Amino acid sequence: MQFSEWQWNRIIAFFGGVGVLFLFPWSHLSPAFPEWAIDVLRSVLLGLCCYGLTEQPRKVIVLFPVGTALGIAVVALYEASGLQLL
Repeated sequence: MQFSEWQWNRIIAFFGGVGVLFLFPWSHLSPAFPEWAIDVLRSVLLGLCCYGLTEQPRKVIVLFPVGTALGIAVVALYEASGLQLL
């Protein structure tokens, strides 16, 4: 495999996702954001890692973090309304 054939966008997506995923807890930014926002950020970072590890097209991989973020938003709105899930 030639060096020019490497898929640099996938390599950068993986290492960027992993790097930010592990550096975020040490940045002490967690108290500045609500819990649901941190969960959405983590889902986006996991989506980047998944894109870097698989051969799936970008459109398929985008569904994972977007679906997770929408689910987190629905749960956050539901809990903010004062209703209990379980």
